Amino acid sequence: MNRWGSPDRFLPIWDRANRKSESEDLIAEIASALTAAGEYVTRIDLQPTQRIVDFNWAARQAGRQLGIRVDVKSRIIKSDGQLQVRVRAFRQPT
Repeated sequence: MNRWGSPDRFLPIWDRANRKSESEDLIAEIASALTAAGEYVTRIDLQPTQRIVDFNWAARQAGRQLGIRVDVKSRIIKSDGQLQVRVRAFRQPT
């Protein structure tokens, strides 16, 4: 009898750790692009929806790291089933 149980019980823990690492990498990538070019543009798949939520969170965290507010705009590209996303520093209307 295995005292540890099924190794499948560790998958949620591994998935959470892996997802956190990917989020941190994405935050750093967005922050770097905002610093260098003033914007970050990419395409992400529409499915799973959680990916879109995670991207928006990462964009806001990148802005927070830089001490700025960010504006996240997106548009659906129907032919590819993707979302084009643009992150820029938020500018107050004049």
